[in-house]
Amino acid sequence: MNRVAVYVVAGLLAILAAMVPAFAAQTNFKLPTETGGAYSSMVRLAPTYVDARVLAATTAESHTVPTGARFVVFSSNCAAFYALRNGTAAVPAADVTDGSGSELNPSAWFVEGASTIGLISPTACIVTLSFYL
Repeated sequence: MNRVAVYVVAGLLAILAAMVPAFAAQTNFKLPTETGGAYSSMVRLAPTYVDARVLAATTAESHTVPTGARFVVFSSNCAAFYALRNGTAAVPAADVTDGSGSELNPSAWFVEGASTIGLISPTACIVTLSFYL
């Protein structure tokens, strides 16, 4: 094989290798394809499983992650809620500098391998958890 052909083949393989992680990331969340076969980043499929937690002010709750869940999308009518994977969520009252703090208003998480999600809010509110299996 001549040098030009080797460079062309190597270039094509590099392009394909770079594309694989992008396609894998999109199909992991099961984004639907558009008419032309491209992936849309604007619309997600309906969740497989949706739960709602009605939180009392400053009362921590533990929510069990459904078996086989890979992703969760959070939504709430709270001004602020905190979540913690596999632990009891807490509203910070002081600095937390050891990595154990709860996350404020998370959008979505990868939860494969998690057993629970701790939730808490300073005010009474509702948090929905939309799971994808």
